[in-house]
Amino acid sequence: MAEEKRGDFMSMYNNLRKVVTVFRYDEILLRLLYYPPENIKNNIKDPLDKSLEDMLVLDEDWSIRDKRILLVSKSDDLVDDPICRIYLYAGRRTPQNGNFKVANQEIVVDVLCHNNFEKDLRSMRISDRINELLVHERVAGMGKIEYIHGNQISSPVNYIGYRHLYEFAVTKR
Repeated sequence: MAEEKRGDFMSMYNNLRKVVTVFRYDEILLRLLYYPPENIKNNIKDPLDKSLEDMLVLDEDWSIRDKRILLVSKSDDLVDDPICRIYLYAGRRTPQNGNFKVANQEIVVDVLCHNNFEKDLRSMRISDRINELLVHERVAGMGKIEYIHGNQISSPVNYIGYRHLYEFAVTKR
């Protein structure tokens, strides 16, 4: 905290922590990661239906968030557990004009969704929400976060994977 109060926008830890916090407290994103796709036949509502329980209340013990928003690539549990998951990593850090005090920091966000969730294009819905939360917003570093690109990635059997790359400027006084 003291580092943040001094205005140190260079801290990889602080910047990544801010993005994780945004994800972990966004009720819409949590709904998309947790609730199954709508199924009228089985009376299952769309994950964004207001009548479903608020995720911030439902997940008081953080077990849902801790299982679905990770900072490490853990996938061995996905084989037996059809869920949606986000991995968040620090990406490339590039100094600007040879000045180590000013850099561009990349953030990598991988979205994995079990095929059962893709009935409503869940990976795209999650990706859209992540973009709403990050792109052109002042979440970390200096200035706004920019979207660089996205692409499919390899994923466990019965999962679809998509990687998004974001970038923001950081500086150190």
